[in-house]
Amino acid sequence: MILGRRLVVAARSGGHFGGLLRAESQSLAAGVTLNVDFHLHTTESDGLLEPSALLRTIASVGMDYFSITDHDTLSVHVRHTEQLKKFGRRAVTGIEVSTNTGDREVHILGYGITVGSNELREILSDRAAARRKRAERVVDKLAHQGVRISMTDVARHCTGEMIGRPHIARALVDVGAARDVGDAFARYIGSGCSAYVPVTTVTPAKAIRAINDSGGVSVLAHPTRNGAEELLGEFVKDGLHGIEAFSTSHTPHDSERFRALARTHKLVMTAGTDFHAPTDANPYPGVDVADEDIAGFLELLKLKQPKTVATDL
Repeated sequence: MILGRRLVVAARSGGHFGGLLRAESQSLAAGVTLNVDFHLHTTESDGLLEPSALLRTIASVGMDYFSITDHDTLSVHVRHTEQLKKFGRRAVTGIEVSTNTGDREVHILGYGITVGSNELREILSDRAAARRKRAERVVDKLAHQGVRISMTDVARHCTGEMIGRPHIARALVDVGAARDVGDAFARYIGSGCSAYVPVTTVTPAKAIRAINDSGGVSVLAHPTRNGAEELLGEFVKDGLHGIEAFSTSHTPHDSERFRALARTHKLVMTAGTDFHAPTDANPYPGVDVADEDIAGFLELLKLKQPKTVATDL
């Protein structure tokens, strides 16, 4: 069950992330309510907030657990280790791996993985170059449709190595070819659109195996997108551990359906907003969930990988 956002007041003492004080409204459901977000992005991929800025936001919200899951890279967990350590058990190592199956792009989240594992390195080693080549092909396709942006326009929105479609979308907004990022995806660069180009030949099965073999927990991201939930049975056979059941982008009906699917397939459930930047609809990251809904996920993290950033989960 997704619950209403809690009122959280942060008082800083002893550094950016110390001394969090909470003033919580009455719980909207029986049991303990947790504020979590296991699906966050930074400028290390296609988010708009630098890692330090996102971590300050997380501290101000007072999140119980979170994971930064940049696309196809673990760089935030390498470059910002000391900042993440300040959150102790609340910070979970994460990544979102882009995959393709047929004509569908499917994203697989990985949690509690060993940074630098050979299994993940094998499928991530060429991601920056592949993403740049994909962007170049998208820009070329757009030009053939009379929509002219340059790679310089795209790069202006990318501060890290991982060029993503949101960077292209923002460039399209800049030149007036789209109203906003969502419109750019719907008209040009979303799956099945005229300028869509897949980013990878990595399959969901290969990503799931790599995450699992790296000591992690593999989870299907945003299952409502591209009909990914229709393939859930196949992913379970490949070793998938969980499903992103709770999100601000899901309707209550979606979440109940995913809860039922999790029971059927014996999957753990996670919650996340796919947060890239503050918006009017979602100015802060975080989803309120009943603790029992994610207890299986937290327990699996302990069993799978006790030596992650979240050492005492």
